[in-house]
Amino acid sequence: MARVLEVRDLAIGYDGEVLLEEIAFDVQRGEVFAVLGGSGCGKSTLLRTMIGLMPPLHGRVHFTGIGPPERAMTPPQFGVLFQSSALFGSWTLLQNVLLPLQKWTDLPPDAAAAVALARLRLVGLDRFAHHLPSEVSGGMRKRAGIARALALDAPILFFDEPSAGLDPVTAAELDQLIRTLARDLEVTIVLVTHELPSIMQVVDQCIMLDRAAGGIIARGAPRELADRSTDLRVQAFFRRQPMQRNP
Repeated sequence: MARVLEVRDLAIGYDGEVLLEEIAFDVQRGEVFAVLGGSGCGKSTLLRTMIGLMPPLHGRVHFTGIGPPERAMTPPQFGVLFQSSALFGSWTLLQNVLLPLQKWTDLPPDAAAAVALARLRLVGLDRFAHHLPSEVSGGMRKRAGIARALALDAPILFFDEPSAGLDPVTAAELDQLIRTLARDLEVTIVLVTHELPSIMQVVDQCIMLDRAAGGIIARGAPRELADRSTDLRVQAFFRRQPMQRNP
């Protein structure tokens, strides 16, 4: 299986202060890969660093062999679903999905609109193409954000807390969509999440971050970590148990 993402010797943080360091992992083509950990452990900071919104303090991130210097001169090698969906509220869902096509391709307007509509159809929203984000549900806004992330056929997608704020049924439907996209489109998906049901349902491989440890404390398949890890922090996470603190 070919690698589509390589992270090597990465240190991340703010204003020169290290939050996490010695971060290293690979993501394989077609995997659903998760970055796990408790609130405030650095998951979203790692995601922002991987997609270039924050510079690393040290180390490197490579997408299919393309490093940061080249990335600025080419269409994005990835699509992103932000936690809030980040849709433009005064634009229709179709216009939101059109945005990366207009920015990065020379497609005629009719062809670009057809591609955008096809992406909305993939996530079950083609009938709502001309609705504003405020006119659809939170789960539908997440789906529209996924359609926009898919617009350029990038080989890898990053999803920041995709199930956050959704009811259990809608979250399960989104999980099913994520698995379907990974299987049918052979797209690689990197999730940042701490939602246990989603982790167990959709994730192939994962790493777990810990703020106190300053880096990765576990890696592997979620079921394997849940069943076999002897690390008390990993056990507490997967069993939804409070950590036993020394008095």
